[in-house]
Amino acid sequence: MKHRFENHDFVTSRGSQLLDLTEDVRSVVDRAEVTNGMALVYSPHTTCAIVINEKERGFEQDFADLLAELAPCEGKYYRHDDLEIRTEGLDPGGPEPANGHAHCLAGILASSSQAVPVIDGNLMLGRWQRIFLCELDSSRPRKVFIQVIGD
Repeated sequence: MKHRFENHDFVTSRGSQLLDLTEDVRSVVDRAEVTNGMALVYSPHTTCAIVINEKERGFEQDFADLLAELAPCEGKYYRHDDLEIRTEGLDPGGPEPANGHAHCLAGILASSSQAVPVIDGNLMLGRWQRIFLCELDSSRPRKVFIQVIGD
């Protein structure tokens, strides 16, 4: 069995950004020289999601609008952002961002990873499917781990 693991670093520009990772994943599959197996795409961040969907501007804006409706970043009270009552998960190195909305969205999406079959050396994505890192917070440095295993 063959195995390849890569860390890819990105800097997102804004909340609700969909960063297309599809070609990055295809390149890792090629370097892995796996004919049949799986490609796992994983984000180790609590305020990101890995999403498979269509790359189309209308959808991208509709999705951003939906996220803003489900958990608006302004005008709603989040206990996570209230540093008068919050006592857990505080960063000793700096001020805490007001990102309760992003944590709620990550909980709803519940998709820190996606696994895609690799058959005959190709990702088995549907005709319009692309693999995205979805930023749920704000501009930040992010990591995406891509692991390919198979024969």
